[in-house]
Amino acid sequence: MQTALKHLNPITTSVVSAIEARWQKALPFFKSRGHVIFVSDRYRFWDNPGFVQQSLAKTLVDYGVKVTWLDGISWRSSSPTVPYSSPILKVQSLKCLPARRFSFMDSLSADWQARQISKLQKQGESLTWVQGSLDERISNQLDSIDVFSVFDDAFCHSPENHLAQKSKLILSQNAFTDDRFRDLYPNKAQLALPPVELNEHFFQKESPRKLVPENFPKKIMGYLGAFFPEGFDFEILEKCIRALPDWGFLMVGRTNAEGSQKINQLKEFPNFCHKEWIPREKLSSVWQLLDVNLMFYRDSRANSGAYPVKVLESMYFGVPSVATRVPKTSSLEGIIPLSSDPDELIHLARAEAILKKDQSKVFESLYYEMHPKVHLARVAEALSKG
Repeated sequence: MQTALKHLNPITTSVVSAIEARWQKALPFFKSRGHVIFVSDRYRFWDNPGFVQQSLAKTLVDYGVKVTWLDGISWRSSSPTVPYSSPILKVQSLKCLPARRFSFMDSLSADWQARQISKLQKQGESLTWVQGSLDERISNQLDSIDVFSVFDDAFCHSPENHLAQKSKLILSQNAFTDDRFRDLYPNKAQLALPPVELNEHFFQKESPRKLVPENFPKKIMGYLGAFFPEGFDFEILEKCIRALPDWGFLMVGRTNAEGSQKINQLKEFPNFCHKEWIPREKLSSVWQLLDVNLMFYRDSRANSGAYPVKVLESMYFGVPSVATRVPKTSSLEGIIPLSSDPDELIHLARAEAILKKDQSKVFESLYYEMHPKVHLARVAEALSKG
């Protein structure tokens, strides 16, 4: 079992300086645009718990750049969960009309939504950034779209559709998705790992709590984060629990009704434990319990365009990871062990716990690539060339 913060990989001053230098070169671009409009009609990035993409808005407003985030669609007044306030940050739903089950009303609603975005675009030299999705009818009506960030569903939009065609820059979270768009748009498709806010002040350094039963095994594998049956492989997890009775398995996070049934079945094993969702910033103590991070993802359309941000957190806390080989983990080839064979995954997980490899260099590289300022700088650099 790991002890409190003993294996923490440091965030070095050299990587912090490199990030800041790149950001300072990019900042004038955003200052000149003055206003960034984020749009997503399908995903709600400001639901609780929010997605890491919120860090982009926070970084921009911290440096004086106005942000409007049109988060999801609703015909009712909405109150998104915004964890920090700023006079230059506005988060609201994209308004729509009721009775959209009728095709006439649905068409009118899409036209109205396009006008809402167009009105914002006319306020200066604003930058329009689609996060995840935007109705093709709306995309077709807009005069310009600067950035399209593909989200968790790599197939939500076809490369041949209006959104991809009109966007000046297409960002994908993993290699599988990047290949899909790069085939058609080699000059404007880029791989950009999701932005993650991570620093020594983010995680609360708490003492380990009583998270597992008294006689629970001291060696522990597990996963911290949401896990739903569609995207997480419970069968492989159960096989590991059965094959390694001297190891404890700890799962911490949200699931759905079907997932809860599977969790209740696994609770019959004395070496399995589940804890409900804990806020990300309070997971420090839990990471200290893990010897191996198990990312047992399933090949699912819903996560085909995603990137497992947990690999960055696990490296920060010095915890090795193993994962299934699926589109979601396509950018982890050569970084952590990947396999979709359950027996091989069991072997790999035990080996990683024993070897205790030095992950500091890989962590530093990922920390740099996933920093919100580097993510924003990548956008500024690409659009400036255009």
